Amino acid sequence: MGALKAMFSFFTMIRLDIRQEDMDAMDRRFWMVPVVGALYGLIAAVMMTFLTRFDFVDPLVAAVITFFVIFAFNRFLHIDGTIDVGDGLVVAGTKEDHLRALKDSRIGAGGMAFALMVILMTITMASSIPFLAWMAVLLFTAEVLAKVGMVSAAAFGEPGTGMAGNSVRNTSVGSLIIATVLAILLIAAFGVFIHLMGTYTDMVALPGSDHCIILLTASVVVSILTGIIMSRTAKRNFGMVNGDVLGATNEITRATVLLTFLIIMSVML
Repeated sequence: MGALKAMFSFFTMIRLDIRQEDMDAMDRRFWMVPVVGALYGLIAAVMMTFLTRFDFVDPLVAAVITFFVIFAFNRFLHIDGTIDVGDGLVVAGTKEDHLRALKDSRIGAGGMAFALMVILMTITMASSIPFLAWMAVLLFTAEVLAKVGMVSAAAFGEPGTGMAGNSVRNTSVGSLIIATVLAILLIAAFGVFIHLMGTYTDMVALPGSDHCIILLTASVVVSILTGIIMSRTAKRNFGMVNGDVLGATNEITRATVLLTFLIIMSVML
């Protein structure tokens, strides 16, 4: 419980009474972070399905409102990391120059553009998901798997000296496997819940089990691969995976998972 307390306190605006031992537990059990993703998934699913039921609310507007709430709920922590990583990647020079730009508190044009593109991709793709039931499950899945991407980046990354260093240092491939299984269980439970709701409401039913398995398998693979790519990119440019890299991985993984959904759904529909 100490690890979850620390995670909810660190990754959300929820303020809990945590001690150093709770933070240490979070570092040792970073694989539990998909549970935090489930909370964000619930927020995204509820807000998007609620807002889009109003005829006068365009899905794009609903997506903007939804993700503004999500970003604000974690104090724009991951957006800040995305900006910093963007600044670090676009600067020219040696690895030391990339690292200096990553840690610079000032915001550069490269970082702002990088974060803006990720945000625009996320919002436009979320607003393009057809049917309420699909929207709820896919947004929930994207948030949970965004955390799997973070665990993947930590498992394959080199630890730095910052706050996230111990999380990266204590996360292994075994941790990633546990996080992936946990994420699949959370997504399956939510999918069953939405399917039951669709049986008794006017929500469009979910696709068949074969299609669901394809969607889930592809999105899990993409989330893990995104984390691996981010860890290798960070090692090549910064020599490490720090908190900024993990935050950027969260945002980029969500976008790549949503893109995967839309590509596969375009084939299935």
